[in-house]
Amino acid sequence: MAEPKSTHINMAGSSSPLERLPSELRDQILLSMPDLLTLRSVVHASPVLHAQYRSNRDSIFRACVERELDGFFVHAYACAMSRVGKLGKVRTDETITDFLDSYRGWLPTFSPASGPSLPIDPAEVDPSCIRWIAAFHLRVAKPLTRMYSSWALASLVESAASSSPEEHAAATAAAGSQDTRTCTPSRSEEVRIMRAIYQCETFYYLFGRNEAIRQGSFTRYEIFHIFFSIFDPWEAEGVGCIDMFVRQRYEVIFDKVQADLHHVNPKIKQPLHRDERKGTTFLLQETLL
Repeated sequence: MAEPKSTHINMAGSSSPLERLPSELRDQILLSMPDLLTLRSVVHASPVLHAQYRSNRDSIFRACVERELDGFFVHAYACAMSRVGKLGKVRTDETITDFLDSYRGWLPTFSPASGPSLPIDPAEVDPSCIRWIAAFHLRVAKPLTRMYSSWALASLVESAASSSPEEHAAATAAAGSQDTRTCTPSRSEEVRIMRAIYQCETFYYLFGRNEAIRQGSFTRYEIFHIFFSIFDPWEAEGVGCIDMFVRQRYEVIFDKVQADLHHVNPKIKQPLHRDERKGTTFLLQETLL
């Protein structure tokens, strides 16, 4: 990581001990922010720290992103690089397989002598890519993680009601007394959920319907094989859980607005050319074609 730049900021009249610290110490404080939300709060709370942040923005921001995404930064990076703007407008079979070969090479490796290593150095990632990763993390991944946690815990409690006494006891113990609406996953659980979210997003960037043009002949089985073969089985299961959650949420949202979008609604001038109740499943199945 690049050495922080020294900066001289006018602090005349400031009564804050933090603001009166030498610029090198202020840099170190900003470089040690635990997460992006804390960094944003601190920077917005003080004009002096805001100016300090702007003087060394890339290094400070990159360090905070790397710290917050510890454990799944590679997957966030792969997600960013699989976008149309990075991978290209046309997605051929060769383009996708080449990308997945690179993805496999980015994954952490473990050596008995040196321990785990990360082939991707966040310090070398383009700043625009870092900014996209941070925006997606704050706007999509973190909120979706909270929603998924509540949904998974509620599903566990619901399934326990109709299970055997032994399974009911195990599920109740796992759920504990947590409120499904406000439960907070542990750090390790959060990492697993967010990793799955980024992997799921990458999958649909590569194979789903989006702004890119798909040119290829992969069957659905081949798609699943070439993508999920680069992960451990439990990671593939995690992606499946996220996909199930998103599909279920899609069903709920679509059911709420279905009447407003029905062709008999006077607000709809043109009839919708789609199967009535099969619409949701049909649209979801179409994403891979």
